[in-house]
Amino acid sequence: MKKLISVVLVCMFCALVPMNAGDDLTVVCTTTALETLVEAVGKEKVNVISLVQPGVCPSHFDVRPSHVADVGGASLVLYHGVEPWLEDLIKASQNEGIERVHVEGPWNTPDFAIAKIKLIRDALSEVDPENADYYRKNAETAVSEINVTANTIKTEAETLEIDSVPVLCMEWQKSFVEWIGFDVAAAYAPPETLSIKDVNDLITTGREKEVVLVVDNLQSGTELGSEIAAQINGYHVVLTNFPDAVPETDTISKMLEYNARQLFDAVTKYREEKGRISDLESQLREEKWKRQVFEVLAAILLVLCMVEAFVLYRRTR
Repeated sequence: MKKLISVVLVCMFCALVPMNAGDDLTVVCTTTALETLVEAVGKEKVNVISLVQPGVCPSHFDVRPSHVADVGGASLVLYHGVEPWLEDLIKASQNEGIERVHVEGPWNTPDFAIAKIKLIRDALSEVDPENADYYRKNAETAVSEINVTANTIKTEAETLEIDSVPVLCMEWQKSFVEWIGFDVAAAYAPPETLSIKDVNDLITTGREKEVVLVVDNLQSGTELGSEIAAQINGYHVVLTNFPDAVPETDTISKMLEYNARQLFDAVTKYREEKGRISDLESQLREEKWKRQVFEVLAAILLVLCMVEAFVLYRRTR
């Protein structure tokens, strides 16, 4: 019944779908990841619309009637390939001339993001050749900004020597975590696909490999990572795969910086606490040594007292 109502609403809304207006190119992106990249390349020449909220997995998205109008008025739609609802949405919009661009693969490392920027540059240039040079220059600027961010992250990663830190990682964040340099002991699929045995195996691996961090993907859920971290006495870290899901992550570069900071801060906290524990252990060893010395001296003193008492006893006889 709910599905039938949704279909009726979509069909009713189709009658209200406007045609493109003005000179700006309208581009629909299924996610904020694509939106921010298109904005970086298209800037004021492009009107960009994002469909899926940044905190939601795009494969689990509920289409609203307003999205029909968004697609109906667009010249281009960019998608990841994990949106099972997209084709039905395009059909409902009756926008037969819309161009589809499949932006396949992850985007959460500098190299991946740069590849997506180049693909988007080419896609915009194809549908709007008059502004191709404009898109090319903007793409070069966007690539340069990402490279600067990447160099900064890599420098700090080397300083922290994070290659010696073993982690468990949600599959969608593995490429980023490995790019920074962490040792990924194991990666896990979305929580809803895991069996109890899978979870127990992750916990066993975490203990055997002395895993320090358990890295979750915000959009995939964070309860499992938190539970595993508690079981292995590790640190739970949550990263995002989509810009704007958390404050101050409105671009891909800022998202990369945010994710790196979460990891670096967790490593720093771990080492600080490890240092405090090491200091306490050192103090305990020192106190134990002092106690042992005291016990030895006390034993020697007791022996001396007994000898002296014996000598005095012999003299009095």
